Amino acid sequence: MHTSVSTTFGRAARFVAALAVLAAAGAAQTPTLTTLYSFTGFPNGDGQNPTASVVFGANGSIFGTTPYGGSCTGSEAFCAADGPYQAACPDGCGTIFELTPGTPWTEKVLYSFQGSQAATPDGANPGAALTAGTGVFYGTTFAGGASGNGTVFQLTAPKEVGGAWTETVLYSFQAIATGSVNVNGETVTLVSGSPFVTGTTWNGLAVTINGCAKSGGCTNGTYTIASVESSTVLTLTTSTGTPEAGVNYWEASAAAGPWLGWPDGNNPGGGVIVLPNGNVYGTTTGGGSAGAGTVFQLVPPAGGTGPWTEAVIWNVGGGKFGSGPQSGLVVVKGSLYGTTCCGQVGGTVFKLSPVTGMPWQETTLYTFTSETTGDGPFGGLAINATTGVLYGTTTGGGPGGAGIVFSLTPGTVGKPYTLTTIHAFTSGTAAGTVNVSGTAVTWEAGSSFVTGAAWIGASIEIHGTAYTIASVTSSTALTLTTSAGTQTGVGYLVNTAGEGGDPYGGVLLGSSGQLYVTVTTGGTLGAGAVLEFTPPTTKGEPWTETILYSFTGASDGSEPFAGVVLNNGSLYGTTSFDGASGYGTVYELTP
Repeated sequence: MHTSVSTTFGRAARFVAALAVLAAAGAAQTPTLTTLYSFTGFPNGDGQNPTASVVFGANGSIFGTTPYGGSCTGSEAFCAADGPYQAACPDGCGTIFELTPGTPWTEKVLYSFQGSQAATPDGANPGAALTAGTGVFYGTTFAGGASGNGTVFQLTAPKEVGGAWTETVLYSFQAIATGSVNVNGETVTLVSGSPFVTGTTWNGLAVTINGCAKSGGCTNGTYTIASVESSTVLTLTTSTGTPEAGVNYWEASAAAGPWLGWPDGNNPGGGVIVLPNGNVYGTTTGGGSAGAGTVFQLVPPAGGTGPWTEAVIWNVGGGKFGSGPQSGLVVVKGSLYGTTCCGQVGGTVFKLSPVTGMPWQETTLYTFTSETTGDGPFGGLAINATTGVLYGTTTGGGPGGAGIVFSLTPGTVGKPYTLTTIHAFTSGTAAGTVNVSGTAVTWEAGSSFVTGAAWIGASIEIHGTAYTIASVTSSTALTLTTSAGTQTGVGYLVNTAGEGGDPYGGVLLGSSGQLYVTVTTGGTLGAGAVLEFTPPTTKGEPWTETILYSFTGASDGSEPFAGVVLNNGSLYGTTSFDGASGYGTVYELTP
């Protein structure tokens, strides 16, 4: 079982954006891959090692993030080799980029993050996909912000062609909240620094007021918070004395550290969703009352100006209740769906439902209690809005130990969801039982056959004897080059190095019910692959797996941690490594 969450980016860190359902037509079976762009990395001013998928703008451009790379834009001292920027971000704090279509596509860095130590702190390490709004994009950074615990940001398009995009930190996740305030008796008003956490989270907590300098003015000391009226106004249980402006405050509810039970969340690994009312929702990998992560809500300011108001709408329980949600959320009919990756179990799938005048109601839809079932749902979910069926992946576990593709089907009222393993990745081998009649082999149980050309010419061991596969006609039928006689219910084994495993990206659901999944291992050269799973025409039969593309680790890149998106019949995505400069790519798969 997963019992901890990685908090660094790179080959060992699997951060991916949450992907929403795309009702899109299926891609062709034999697409051609085109590398649209290869990142050149830090310190060249470019992005580096993308871990998230991309989104399309209204202008046809592709937009995305990289957790590393970019350039330092502060003072000479700040950007020096021994300065604060490189101390915090030795490979750069990350970027937001645009790819403009053409021959070739043209890349432009729209924003380079500067981190917590900048004169105006912003985020660092944006590892999740962007979410498009009207003239803006929303996103998260895993680190950076006023407290170094990550941010939610907004990127606003320029008003004039060729102008600069504007990045705004909507919220900085808190550890120890600090800043400057004005005090007047029991009323404390924020001047600058960490916004107050609204709701009841801070009620009854200690806040330290320092810097009272006037003779007979306010009194330095520790006070108790009675209530938080807004992100800029709170009330104390006792008076600070006469008014004074510009004094310091320090809200010391918990010591620093990602697992120590902060009232706020920290380190968002997934992206956000935006509801029609303008509210933004997302997850954090840590923080919360159990230190196991949160689901948060951000409400825009009335009238459009002022700070956004953050509230934790669910504290992940930890332990047997799961911990560390790594991806974003999907929404259907006002309810939010997501996953936790870890804990004393192998992760969970949950639902949050709004209740008028009450806290959001959490329901655990499924718990991965056994590694043989599946372990570690890191990627985002997809949902069929009509049937309510959820689709996802686990990075490990399953019969083959290399993860699964699964569906969760809702039961009747009061009945649990039912998990179906659509496909089990097998760490290099496919195994099960088959029936044989001469050169014809039919599937009985276990791993279904991989269609297409992947298995043609491969060796298949049937009841201890090796044969050669001539063709695969379906996920349940293949032919041999020589007869294997007549055998019933015998074991088979095929080396499946071309298939892969360890799916960390989200699932893409097509309009015909097909699923698109990326795997970070396997493929022809072990560099990962893009796969398609087609639902059976007869219920109960296995899904058909097709390997759409195997990465080579050369100019096409390797290790696609992110899932794919579909636009105008082509699939688009990113690889985290390799490419022409070794820092990852953006690719297109066309029919």
